[in-house]
Amino acid sequence: MAALIERITHLRAKVLAVDIPTGLSADTGEVLGVALKAAVTVTYGWPKLGQILPPGRDYVGRLWQVDISIPPDLARDVPVELAEAPDLRALLPPRPFGSHKGNFGHLLVLAGSEGKTGAAAMSSAAALRAGAGLVTLGIPASLNDILEMKLTEAMTLPLPEAPGARALGKTALKPILDFLDEKSTLAVGPGLGTHPETRDLVCRLVHDLPQPMVVDADGVNNLAADPSCLKGAAGPRILTPHPGEMARLLGLATAAVQARRLEVARETAARFGVTLVLKGAQTLVAAPDGRVSLNPTGNPALASGGTGDVLTGLIGGFLAQGLAPWDAARLGVYLHGLTADDFVARHGPRGLIAGDLLRNFPDVLDEFIQGLIPLEEEDICCMRVIS
Repeated sequence: MAALIERITHLRAKVLAVDIPTGLSADTGEVLGVALKAAVTVTYGWPKLGQILPPGRDYVGRLWQVDISIPPDLARDVPVELAEAPDLRALLPPRPFGSHKGNFGHLLVLAGSEGKTGAAAMSSAAALRAGAGLVTLGIPASLNDILEMKLTEAMTLPLPEAPGARALGKTALKPILDFLDEKSTLAVGPGLGTHPETRDLVCRLVHDLPQPMVVDADGVNNLAADPSCLKGAAGPRILTPHPGEMARLLGLATAAVQARRLEVARETAARFGVTLVLKGAQTLVAAPDGRVSLNPTGNPALASGGTGDVLTGLIGGFLAQGLAPWDAARLGVYLHGLTADDFVARHGPRGLIAGDLLRNFPDVLDEFIQGLIPLEEEDICCMRVIS
């Protein structure tokens, strides 16, 4: 079979795969020695994990799903889903005519340290783009003037610093708690730094605060020193690590995380009782109860500094508007990737920077709401499932 696959590959003929390309594991996407790369794969019933997860997704080409009358009820007990636009569109909070900013939540973003003010600014701006009514950025006091210049629509909260460092210190805890009275949600981590006092502050906030919280970047890195802070947390938590941050949190090698992405995401969500967003090629969202959502949007243009900070803000913005952590995470991840797909469709696969996501997001969101995203633009990575 391997010789036959290699012979077909050398012919450079376009391949139509029936159900799944020969040589590809339907369960994991692993290439079992050698596999055919298809231009189109016609699969039966539902997509298979191996067609969605890398490296399998690079072998299926355009994926077509064909109904062969398998009873839909059989899917109810399957804990893995493919995120799809119609389901996610229904999650967007309504905005009645008589609404005011107080109806859409107040998000406190704790972010930034010396050299990393951009992360703080982008996450705050993204939360506003997602529809949060109010956003306040909590920032080390000596950096406040810089962020006042960077941000127009978001407010700032200057906070006490660790001695000799332009990073949040342990004495920031009380003003944060005072400020959070009647505030709905937090986002913690973009560009925050890993000073020991910052680490202690993050651990205390994550464990003690009742408000829903999304924890990203240095928020996750700080928790890696003492992951037990996550256990018994007083409120819902969404963690959004990339594979390197995930590896630090679990004490594993990054390669070990990447080799078992789905299993690692599911196990970690259950272990810590959090909603886990494992970023990377084929971002996964895992719930504490074992559910996993595979996100079909996004592309390699997102491999640029700051795009993760935008994602943190989007998820935080949806969380502030009252979405459940599972819903806020899935919607934020999908729209984040869709915005990148739209950029690539218009400008090509290179040149995307995080600010492009912020600028393009309103147009993409409007087209998403109206169901106007053309197939070819939603299908940048050949992962569009057509029934």
